[in-house]
Amino acid sequence: MRTSKPGAGNKYYIRKAQGGYSNAIYGSPTDNECNVLANCVGYAYGRFNEIGGYGYCKYLAPVNAENFMDYKGSCQTGMTPKVGAVMVWEGKGSLAGHVAIVERVDSATQVLTSESGYGSSAFWNQTRKKGSGNWGCGSNYVFKGFIYNPAVKDEPVNTDPFPGVSDEELARRVWNGEFG
Repeated sequence: MRTSKPGAGNKYYIRKAQGGYSNAIYGSPTDNECNVLANCVGYAYGRFNEIGGYGYCKYLAPVNAENFMDYKGSCQTGMTPKVGAVMVWEGKGSLAGHVAIVERVDSATQVLTSESGYGSSAFWNQTRKKGSGNWGCGSNYVFKGFIYNPAVKDEPVNTDPFPGVSDEELARRVWNGEFG
């Protein structure tokens, strides 16, 4: 989970022309350690691939944020939050869209993200709540969905109400009236 700004030398956040892996534009203001920051696209593009540890930017494309869904390649999409996913918003009118990375899923309606913003800040974490479906962005944005990171596997849901307890032990407890 990323809770601090990527540091100097992290190639996922440095343009190829300067020895990094990214095709994204320079951030504004440009961070002197990671030159695609401050920019939501540069950050999300780098972080998504950093999670996979590929050693290059394998997935997505550094296009305008609202177009991320169109450049998802083989990645799956959906409306359910998952760790490592990109959250995609479309801006209304001439407003640019926004993208962020899900770092932690607290519930089906609350996540912790890592983000960057063009003309804003190189990095921040934010708790986002689904609310009416816009996940904490203002009315000038429309939430388009999540792009799931293939490097992050879904964790199986444990349906065993008594994990680690043998069938024999459960039978003994039921026989002794310990439930009820």
